[in-house]
Amino acid sequence: MESIQKLIFLLLVFGGLFPGNLFCQQTEHTQSIPPTKKIMFATPIDPNNIKIDGKINSSVWQKLPRYDDFIQQDPLENQPPTEKTTVQIGYTKHALYIAIRAFDHHPEAIIGRFTRRDHVSASDWLAVMLDSYNDHRTAFYFAVNPSNVKIDKLITNDGESEDLNWNPVWEVAASQDSLGWSAEFKIPFSQLRFAPMKNQTWGIQVFRKIRRLNEIDYWSPEPKDAAGIVSNFGELRGLKNLSAPKNLELLPYGLVSGTWSPAETGNPFATGFSHEWNGGLDIKYGLTSNFTLNATVNPDFGQVEADPSELNLTAYETYFEEKRPFFVEGKNLFQANLGLGGNSAYSENLFYSRRIGRPPHYRPIIGPNSYIKIPDQTHILSAAKITGKSSAGFSLGILDAVTNAEKATIQTGKRRYSETVEPLTNYAVMRGQKDYRQGRTAVGVILTHVYRNLPNKNFYFLNTQATTGGFDVSHRWGKDTYALQFSLYGSAISGHTEALQRVQLSSAHYFQRPDARHVHYDPNRTSLTGLASVFYIGKIARGHWRGGIGYVTRTPGFEANDIGYMRSADFLTAFYWAGYMQYAPGKLFRNYSITQNLWTTVNYGGDRKVLGGNISTHFRFMNYWAGYLRIDRESKRLDFTALRGGPALLKPPRTSFWFGINSDERKPFSMTLDIGLRRDDRGFWNGQLTPGLSARPSDRLNFSIALGYYPNYDDLQYVQTITHSAGKNEYILGRIQQKTFALTTRINYSFTPNLSLQVYSQPYISAGWYSHFKRITHPRAKIYKNRFEELDHAENLASDFNFKQFRANIVLRWEYYPGSTLFLVWSQGQTDYQGQGSLNLADNLRRLMAAKGDRTFLIKLNHWFSY
Repeated sequence: MESIQKLIFLLLVFGGLFPGNLFCQQTEHTQSIPPTKKIMFATPIDPNNIKIDGKINSSVWQKLPRYDDFIQQDPLENQPPTEKTTVQIGYTKHALYIAIRAFDHHPEAIIGRFTRRDHVSASDWLAVMLDSYNDHRTAFYFAVNPSNVKIDKLITNDGESEDLNWNPVWEVAASQDSLGWSAEFKIPFSQLRFAPMKNQTWGIQVFRKIRRLNEIDYWSPEPKDAAGIVSNFGELRGLKNLSAPKNLELLPYGLVSGTWSPAETGNPFATGFSHEWNGGLDIKYGLTSNFTLNATVNPDFGQVEADPSELNLTAYETYFEEKRPFFVEGKNLFQANLGLGGNSAYSENLFYSRRIGRPPHYRPIIGPNSYIKIPDQTHILSAAKITGKSSAGFSLGILDAVTNAEKATIQTGKRRYSETVEPLTNYAVMRGQKDYRQGRTAVGVILTHVYRNLPNKNFYFLNTQATTGGFDVSHRWGKDTYALQFSLYGSAISGHTEALQRVQLSSAHYFQRPDARHVHYDPNRTSLTGLASVFYIGKIARGHWRGGIGYVTRTPGFEANDIGYMRSADFLTAFYWAGYMQYAPGKLFRNYSITQNLWTTVNYGGDRKVLGGNISTHFRFMNYWAGYLRIDRESKRLDFTALRGGPALLKPPRTSFWFGINSDERKPFSMTLDIGLRRDDRGFWNGQLTPGLSARPSDRLNFSIALGYYPNYDDLQYVQTITHSAGKNEYILGRIQQKTFALTTRINYSFTPNLSLQVYSQPYISAGWYSHFKRITHPRAKIYKNRFEELDHAENLASDFNFKQFRANIVLRWEYYPGSTLFLVWSQGQTDYQGQGSLNLADNLRRLMAAKGDRTFLIKLNHWFSY
C-alpha cells in the first residue's frame, strides 16, 4: 500500500511535465497579436426611415459602409469563415443602430430555438459587444437568435465575470430569407455608460455563431490563448456630440398572494390560510452619462426560485447563491474575493448579499399554551446603490441597505403582544477601482460596515458594529501573458462581551481549542481585529504552458461574517500549479489541457494541516463530447474543526478521484455524468454520482433531469461534546452511514420570446444511522486506533435520522411591454422527518408526497416608466 501511495504522489508531482505525448498527436499552435486595432465607423442617420424588423431593407442601410472582414476562432482558428457576415452601424441623438447580415448557403439549416430571455440555447447567434467606457475591461453584450430570443449581459474584468441579470431596455428583430438571416439592433444610449466627451471612441466586437458547424466567427480576432476578452476588441469611431442621458426609470410593482398551510388546533397563527397585499418601487436615475443611481423601496422577491434542500452535518454554514434581482445586478462590482480557486474561493467574499434580509436572529422563549409568529425574512425597508466608471478609469460602487426591526407576534391565552426578533440594521459597502495602462493594471479599495441598533439585552449576542476593508492590485504585462494579483484586507468588530464570546467560539475561529497555544479565548473581550491576504503571480496566456505560485491566508482574528461569507480563519495555504494547453484539433481531441497542483496549509501556531497534490485534465473530443478527470492525494490531516472547538484531530491520508463527461449539446438529447470518490487509507469514503439528461423535443420546449446520489461512510463524524461538572470536556464521535438522494427537474416552455413557463421541482431525501461510538483520548496519536476508545453503551449519544423535503416552483413570466413583466407563481414546500436511518426510496417518496406543507400562489405585476 505504501509503495502505491508513493507512486500516486510522484505521478501528481511529475505527471504534468510531459502532457504533450499522453493524449494525441500535437498540432503546433501559435498566435500572433494584431499589431493595431481594427476600426469601424458609425454614421449619423435619420431614425424615421428605419423600422426595426430585421429585414435591413431601409434605404438608410444602403448608404452605410459594410464591414465583412470576419475571421474564425472555432473550430479552425485564424481561417476564413465558412459563411459571409456583414455589419453596418448608424446612430442618432438617442440610440445606436446596428444591422448584421448573416449569409448562409443552407438557410434551411439555420437553428433558432425558442427560449425565455437570457437563456443560452443551441442556436445560431449574432451578438454585439460595446466597451463604451473604452476601459478595455467592461463590455455591454447584446445578442439575438433567428427566433428573436435576446440575451443581454454585463461583462467585467476583461471577461472574468459576466452578469446575465443586467436587463436593459432595448430593441432587436431578426428575420430569415433565402440568403440566410439578419438582425437589426436599436440600443438606446440611456442604457449604456460612457464618458462625457465630444468625440467618442468605444471598443466594439461582433461575433456570429453557426450552431450546426460549431463555428464562431469574430470581427476583431480573439485568440484562444488570450488572457481576456474585452482587451481584444476593435474600435468604434465616429460618434460625436452624444448627449448625457440623465433619464429617470421607475419600476413600481404590486403583489397579491395566498398561502395554504397546515392548520393547528388552537393556534391563531395557523388557521390554514393567509393572504398578503404588497407593493414597492425600483428607481434608476442616470446621474451622469457614466454613473447611475439604483434604489428600491420595500422590494419583493416572490418570483425567485427557492434554495435547494440540504442537510448540513459539517461545522460550517451553508453558502447559498444570491438570486434576488436587485442584489444580483451589478454584483461583480462589489466583489472582493478571499481566496483563489477551489470549491469555496468564489463564495468566500467580503460582501455576501444574502446577509441583507436574512431570517431574524432571535427567537423568544414562550411558555405552554402560547403561540408565536416570526417573519421568515427580515424586510428590507430601502436600499440604494451608485455604480459607474469615470472617463479617467475610476469605477465606483456604493451600496446601502436598511433592514427592519422585525417583531414576532405572541399570543398567550387571550393576550396578544409583540417582541422584537431582529434589530434595525444598516449595511453599507463601498468599492472603488482605478485602471491604468488601458485596464492592464488596476488598484481597488473596499470598505464594508454593519451597524445594529440593539434594543435590549436579548441581542447582546450580536456584534454592534463590524467593519472590513482593504485594497487589491491586479497587474498584467508581457502582452497580457503574465499576471500578478495581491490583496490585503482587515476586519474589526465590536460589541458586548456576549457577542465576542459567540465569535470566538464559532466554527470560523474556535479560540477555545485546548491545544492552540497561539490563540486565547477571552470571555471579557469586546473587540477583535484581523487580516486576510491573497497573492498570485504566474503565466496566464499565450502558448501552451501556464503556471504560477501564490498563497491565501487569514490571521486568527479575521472576521467577515456580519456582511461577508468566510468558513474559517487562522491558516496560510501556499500553492503551485503548472499546466499545458492544447487548442489545435488533433486526431482524437479538439482541445485539451493538463494541470498539476501542489499545496500545503499551516495555522498560525505552526501546525501543518495538510500537504497535497493533484493532476487533472479537461478535454473535448472531435465529436464535441467533453469531459474531465482529476486525481488528488493528501497527506495525514490535522482537522482543527472535527471536535467542534476541541483539540485538533489527526485524520488518515486520503485519495480522491473525479470524473465527468457530457455529450454534444447540439443534439436533441444530451447527457452529463459526474462521478466522485474520496477514500481515506482506513477504507472510509464519501462520493457522488450525478447523471443528468437534457432534452429538446421541440424548439419551444426543453427540460432537464438530474439525479444526485451522495453516499457517506465516515468513521469520525462528530456527535456531541459532554462537559462534566469538573469542567472537563469529553468529545464523542461516531461512525455514520448516510445516503442522500436528490432529483432536480426543470421544464421550460416558451410560447414566445416574451412569454415563458418555467417549472422547478426537487425531492430531497437523506437518511443516516450511527454506530461504533468512540471517545477521543489522544487525538494526535500516530496509530489510528490509539486516538480514541470505543464506547460499549451509546444510548442517547446520537439519533438516526431520515430527513425528506420537497420544493417546487411554477413561474409564468410575460414581458407584456419592454421592461414590464407579469408573474404568476405557484410554490410548494413540504418536509417530513423520522428518527430512524433506513432509506427506502419508494416508501420515503410516498411519505414525503403525503406530508403536509405550504402552498403559495402569487400574482406580481410591475411596469416600466422612462422619463
